[in-house]
Amino acid sequence: MSKRTLIPLAAVALICGGTVAVAHAASSQGGGSDRAICTARPDVTDVGTGQQITIVCTVPKPAAVTVTSSNQVTATATVTATTTATAPASGSATPSQAPTAVPPSQSTTPTSNPTPTAPTTPTATTSPTGTAGCASSTPNVPDGSDGRGGCFPGPSNTGPNAPASSMATYTGPCTITTANVVIDSKIVNCRTVVVANGGAGLVLKNSYLNGGIVQAGGAAAFTVQDSFIDSGVMYPACSNGSCPAGKYACGDTSNRTTDCGVTGSNFTILRTEIINSNRAAYCESSCTILDSYFHGTNLWPDASNLAHASSVREEQNLTLRHNSLHCSYPGPFVNGDIGCSADLTGYADFAPIKNNTVNGNLFVANAGNAFCSYGGSTDGKPFSSDPTNGTNQKFTNNVFQRGVNKKCGSYGAVTNFDTGRVGNVWSGNVWDDGTPVQPAN
Repeated sequence: MSKRTLIPLAAVALICGGTVAVAHAASSQGGGSDRAICTARPDVTDVGTGQQITIVCTVPKPAAVTVTSSNQVTATATVTATTTATAPASGSATPSQAPTAVPPSQSTTPTSNPTPTAPTTPTATTSPTGTAGCASSTPNVPDGSDGRGGCFPGPSNTGPNAPASSMATYTGPCTITTANVVIDSKIVNCRTVVVANGGAGLVLKNSYLNGGIVQAGGAAAFTVQDSFIDSGVMYPACSNGSCPAGKYACGDTSNRTTDCGVTGSNFTILRTEIINSNRAAYCESSCTILDSYFHGTNLWPDASNLAHASSVREEQNLTLRHNSLHCSYPGPFVNGDIGCSADLTGYADFAPIKNNTVNGNLFVANAGNAFCSYGGSTDGKPFSSDPTNGTNQKFTNNVFQRGVNKKCGSYGAVTNFDTGRVGNVWSGNVWDDGTPVQPAN
């Protein structure tokens, strides 16, 4: 019986996670330190039609392994080899004072229809810093990568799934008094949709609203989803002739709370774009705002307009998660009041500011803002001295754009966040260049 004592191998086939790979017995880069050591156990066994040799090879583990995929395995000898190998896994202006509240007014005067672009649904990417699947190739902008495998909300992934021209006009009442009304795929020309006490469960979905939504007579829950809200109203030309007559952001010129945007308690906003409001959303208590885009703060630039603006104003029990917030009024600043306070504000005028969660949002820079966010601990307000004011405020994993002045707002990214108050958390908040944003009070 002929026995071979040496079998020259060009390659040993390794099966790694279902992929055939080739690990060379003698590396072309290496010298002796990366050669496989092979031994035969036992010598030779007759199997009737031939001879079987079992060879065990031990391959030293390099500092970094590169596995080359291949559909073929080439060997210089025909053998039956048992190989054990383990492949490593890879994957690796001055801050504004708060307004004085007045009861919201109801009106059914229609405004002109918006003409937004029909949105498309982005495909999420698994890359932590990539932009694949996002409408914008620039990260940390609306429609751009959020750095966590998704896209920040913007025109392409918020709002209705079809243009307004394809939808019928809503003909129902503007004051909702019946429970569980659903307004689906409509153009709604109500200056104000009023959710009365009996109208709990209202759902506005996949629709265009030319107005705002408020509550009356209670805090009946309602939902706005996949919709586009244009709260703009018609104003005359500026008194000094500096601006033309036209549509500008809703907002009382005496800086009082009005029926602009979405206002109240117990509401939910999902994947919705809101423009032309001095305040896109005002949560008094127990609200959820997710995956939405608030911008277009086009204030009427007349000297008589004292409107302060923000994208969102919080009071209590708000969950604000993964939104793009942009209080975008750029000026002119024709008096000492008009302008944006911040993308997010919270003043203790009407109640203590507490129990709010602000997570994973994009704060879009505007050098005309005082700051990009208020943390809830503002002094000098009626409820500032309440022991619960400014507590349980959680800011986590938010991105603040630096903007042209590198500070997000005129003075900085955040103010009135007191790290020493009960339950407050400031964690994972970064600038758009990845460096940490520090809290400030």
